Amino acid sequence: LRGCLHIGATQLLSLVEDDDAHMKVALGYGDMGISAHLQPSKTGNTRFFTSNTHSSVVLQGFDQLRIEGLLCDVTLVAGDGDEAFPVHRAMMASSSDYFKAMFTGGMKEQDLMCIKLHGVNRIGLKKIIDFIYTAKLSLNMENLQDTLEAASFLQILPVLDFCKVFLISGVSLDNCVEVGRIANAYNLTEVDKYVNNFILKNFPSLLGTGEFVKLPFDRLAFVLSSNSLKHCTELDLFKAACRWLRYEDSRMDFAPKLMKNIRFPLMNPQELINHVQTVDFMRTDNTCVNLLLEASNYQMMPYMQPVMQSERTAIRSDSAHLVTLGGVLRQQLVVSKELRLFDEKAHEWKALAPMDAPRYQHGIAVIGNFLYVVGGQSNYDTKGKTAVDTVFRYDPRYNKWMQVACLNEKRTFFHLSALKGHLYAVGGRNAAGELATVECYNPRTNEWTYVAKMNEPHYGHAGTVYGGYMYISGGITHDTFQKELMCFDPDADKWTQKAPMTTVRGLHCMCTVGDRLYVIGGNHFRGTSDYDDVLSCEYYSPALDLWTPIAAMLRGQSDVGVAVFENKIYVVGGYSWNNRCMVEIVQKYDPEKDEWHKVFDLPESLGGIRACTLTVFPPEDISGSPSRESPLSAP
Repeated sequence: LRGCLHIGATQLLSLVEDDDAHMKVALGYGDMGISAHLQPSKTGNTRFFTSNTHSSVVLQGFDQLRIEGLLCDVTLVAGDGDEAFPVHRAMMASSSDYFKAMFTGGMKEQDLMCIKLHGVNRIGLKKIIDFIYTAKLSLNMENLQDTLEAASFLQILPVLDFCKVFLISGVSLDNCVEVGRIANAYNLTEVDKYVNNFILKNFPSLLGTGEFVKLPFDRLAFVLSSNSLKHCTELDLFKAACRWLRYEDSRMDFAPKLMKNIRFPLMNPQELINHVQTVDFMRTDNTCVNLLLEASNYQMMPYMQPVMQSERTAIRSDSAHLVTLGGVLRQQLVVSKELRLFDEKAHEWKALAPMDAPRYQHGIAVIGNFLYVVGGQSNYDTKGKTAVDTVFRYDPRYNKWMQVACLNEKRTFFHLSALKGHLYAVGGRNAAGELATVECYNPRTNEWTYVAKMNEPHYGHAGTVYGGYMYISGGITHDTFQKELMCFDPDADKWTQKAPMTTVRGLHCMCTVGDRLYVIGGNHFRGTSDYDDVLSCEYYSPALDLWTPIAAMLRGQSDVGVAVFENKIYVVGGYSWNNRCMVEIVQKYDPEKDEWHKVFDLPESLGGIRACTLTVFPPEDISGSPSRESPLSAP
């Protein structure tokens, strides 16, 4: 017992067994700020104790010594005055790499009793010293810059973090320009990014304040160039840029650079004539004149637009989504003409402008964020007798459709790929039978021309592109399911045979992720006049000419839509031969984890549906507005 009287309270608690709760309460275990853990050893159990209050007690002790002027061994003086701040070298060096280098690195200040700090002022230095000794900091807009300057100069990282939080938490329309200036001056990357996002989100409101014209050129140019800028028409942005330029005469030199961020090709001709060409510098500055010529040329060639895309013609949106279109309904066997996107945030489907005519078993492809819908069938027919040759193009900038040149042959059960700015329609079938022919669409001429055909007719095959080549797998030839893989070289106009799949399949899907070509689902002939789902999946490595199996699907899907979104593969709708019905399921495959998951459902069961990934306006902005009226009309 006498030994216990000479040890501390922490050690006293170590004598208490873990399950002796009454003794712990009696010793004040819950109020002493003590934590402990037990570690077995050869010599018996060793207890390790930690005081949760010791560090704060030591800090308070040092602060009291500072206040009383005890044991201080150096005096700091700010660069803008003579007020002395007695401190302890050890405290300063342990809190700042700047002071550690000063007091231990052999610098002349190491032995000085009074040190003048020319990089900080009195207010900032006092804030830093108070923080080092108390771990507390009070900030307002009056002392913020002094504190920031001192923290940056003296490398007090926690104070810099507090300043960032203070700035971000207080950003408003009234101060966002000033906060942005501070962030830029002190290289506060996180704050600068937050200010940019705040301005992008609130730009229409900022235009209604006097703060807008105070924006620096670089930040305004960034905002005007951003795809994240919402709720403004290009004409609104042009007028805003003109207002900013005219605020100070010296700003007119920025006109050419600023106007490069306005998407003049997306304005309609009336806006260009009545509001843009009437502005003096748009007629006299060579750069601005060329911007108007670019807009005029773009609008005069509607068919070519997918291959004329640039930063000034792209949709002003950063919202990419999974998009589906068409298909045949499960019950009524009615063909759909719906175009929908899946809103990931709301976890629901939202409608876009429907196609001009219903479609299923059609081909879709994207060039320059324009969606092409080619061929397919408008009426339900399992033999492809109602195949069509019509082709439509969807423009997400205006949520509108237009018709382009028809195929040379009606096609359904075929594959469509976009490759090197062209469309390739491969094989398929129609009322006349199976097709081996391949057609190529050139947006520059709005024409379909024949290219090298396949060796045999194919329908129900799948395809994808990689490395400038198109790959076609499986399908059905003369009523026989195939497992061959063919590669088309558009430059040589030639087909070559590659290593076949391990499983025969048709009405499956194919897509590319990285350097792997995935083959998924489909069905094959059972051999007794019926068909089975193919759940097995595999990928092809072009560099190795080799197939590798992957995880099987959770449920069979044939004649589906497939899209790659955020490096995940989405398989949409289709038909299950094992269940003898159209399905509404959407399955997602994660290539990194080799895992399948059911993620959500279509609004209804749809076979022969198609899917892709498309950048559109955010779902809340999709409802038609006059500002999105297309300036383009096909001749």
